[in-house]
Amino acid sequence: MLDENQTEEFDLRIAYATEYNHAVKLTVWDEGFTHDITGCVHYVDPITHELRIEIQPGEYERVAFDGVVGVNVLN
Repeated sequence: MLDENQTEEFDLRIAYATEYNHAVKLTVWDEGFTHDITGCVHYVDPITHELRIEIQPGEYERVAFDGVVGVNVLN
């Protein structure tokens, strides 16, 4: 469970990475386990509450906002 300050910090990091086209490393909580996803933020969908991350050119993965427990900007 994340508090409001952590969520806001993640939002700022994602916005920064999107604006300057930096890669991000997301730590995602999924059914009791965490795993990392690294790539560039392609799109933030406010309606479905998902991020679209470009892992490789032309290959995207969708990540729910609720599952993100860590965000690091790379580069």
